[in-house]
Amino acid sequence: MDFNDTSYLWDGKTVLIVEDNETSSIYFEAALRKTKAQLIWAKNGLDAVEIVRKNPQIDLILMDINMPKMDGIEATRIIKTEFPSIIIVVQTAFVLSGEEKLCMAAGCDEFITKPIRLKYLLDTINHYLAAAKTI
Repeated sequence: MDFNDTSYLWDGKTVLIVEDNETSSIYFEAALRKTKAQLIWAKNGLDAVEIVRKNPQIDLILMDINMPKMDGIEATRIIKTEFPSIIIVVQTAFVLSGEEKLCMAAGCDEFITKPIRLKYLLDTINHYLAAAKTI
């Protein structure tokens, strides 16, 4: 990825990454490190809800589905009820029948499956953060 291309620079944007898997966390850290976005981390849906309540300026959430304490679908439902303008991109390694429909019904804006290609991840995030810049 060429980070001289300013389309992946999100200075002033805050991204919450909700992920309990260490390997996935390392991937997201490496993928987003050079974007200049502020990264906040949560290991489960319950922590994510609390973090958003304390940091309503969050622009986008990368939400895993299968996590301890509270899954990503329930966390998405709560966050979207309280903060409907926050973009939530659900990402999962386990695509079960009807899971995407459940996520969309909970209010997620995008559904992506692992393994996530770097360019696809950056393009997906950029689609929402670039749109937010023009509003």
